[in-house]
Amino acid sequence: MLPGGHSLDETVTATDRSFLSMAADEPHPIPVGQHTQITGPLAGHAATLVAMRADWIAFYDAEYHMVVRFLMRNGADLEDARDATEEAFLDSWTLMTNQPSRWAEIRDRRSWIRVVALRKRQRPPGPRRRPLLADNAEIPDVAAPGPEPGELTAQTQAVLQALRGLDSQAQAVMAYLMDGFPAAVIATTLGITEQRVRDVTKRARTALKRTLARS
Repeated sequence: MLPGGHSLDETVTATDRSFLSMAADEPHPIPVGQHTQITGPLAGHAATLVAMRADWIAFYDAEYHMVVRFLMRNGADLEDARDATEEAFLDSWTLMTNQPSRWAEIRDRRSWIRVVALRKRQRPPGPRRRPLLADNAEIPDVAAPGPEPGELTAQTQAVLQALRGLDSQAQAVMAYLMDGFPAAVIATTLGITEQRVRDVTKRARTALKRTLARS
């Protein structure tokens, strides 16, 4: 039990509300583009491409700020989290536009986009290479929704700071758990056993409770 009589799970839930409420009213920066002129191998499938674009935009709307938060739980600051998230979504757009059949084969896109974003964030420092977009992609600069660091509540900052005290594997496990992924999916994604996920979770929760109790 944390100060104020709150459990760790209650604190995390309140933190999520604080983090996500800032982005709730942000307008979407990417137009649907229903009047885009389609050329190349997809020229005869305009309706299919429009539907895929709309599906991608719905995916972006639902997951963008969640992925930013996921990366911050993995130790990234807000700027790095936004940069890596933008690159991951640009990669997904490029895949959907250039190789729609491969994009359609991705069943768990929530897990997939987090893996891509985490790899982007963990890349060694240096100039970031933007993916090559298809000629008809028409993606403008992505406006990153979400709070500025000074707008995060003290509770949110305390949880993020506590997570940064964990090792990288524990950060990843807890980030996936906080986003609602089951242990089996986490194990497959991280290349570890479900028992390892449970062991890491137990130790991480103990460490977080201890750290948050002191804050």
